[in-house]
Amino acid sequence: MDFNDYLETVLKQRQQQASKPVQNKQQPAWLQQRMEDKTSQSTARDAIAKAQEDASVRAEQETKAPHVRINGRYMSQEEAQTQAKLHTQATPANADRIAYIKSLKKTLRAKKYQ
Repeated sequence: MDFNDYLETVLKQRQQQASKPVQNKQQPAWLQQRMEDKTSQSTARDAIAKAQEDASVRAEQETKAPHVRINGRYMSQEEAQTQAKLHTQATPANADRIAYIKSLKKTLRAKKYQ
């Protein structure tokens, strides 16, 4: 069978497939199962998100004040401002200390291979 014969058979097969009526294409079984079955982790994540949203709505109804979400926690504007005031700034890195740590790392590497 030469290449021309092979091409003709392939083209005939494609034409036959194209002339067939289109069937409902189903997804593979593994993909259907994957979409239908949620893992316990995703179910828990959804439950936590729903609980947080419900807590936000309840808090707004109880205090009659709008709440904002900061780091996954809903709080009123006053609480957010207070937390921002209490937040301390990180101290800048000390260059001498960084150089000392690097020198310790170098000596440690040198000791490991000897």
